Amino acid sequence: MDQHIENLFEKAPPFAAGELSFHPLYTQYSVAAQTLEDMMAECFGGEVARLMEEYAAAQFELERFHCLHFFYQGYLAAKAEG
Repeated sequence: MDQHIENLFEKAPPFAAGELSFHPLYTQYSVAAQTLEDMMAECFGGEVARLMEEYAAAQFELERFHCLHFFYQGYLAAKAEG
């Protein structure tokens, strides 16, 4: 990936600062995910809870790559339009 694109991506406002983070459906899914995470930790606890946290952290990093991809594609589309 071009370092310039990565630098631009890092300068972009975080999701929490954007309007989509306040969308009612985002809030609904966020609450549902947290509730499920709490329930799984309560049911399984210990080592399973630690593995779930590591899994979630890895998934977060994968999503970051997806976001970077779409950011880059948007950049290329805007550049092509001039």
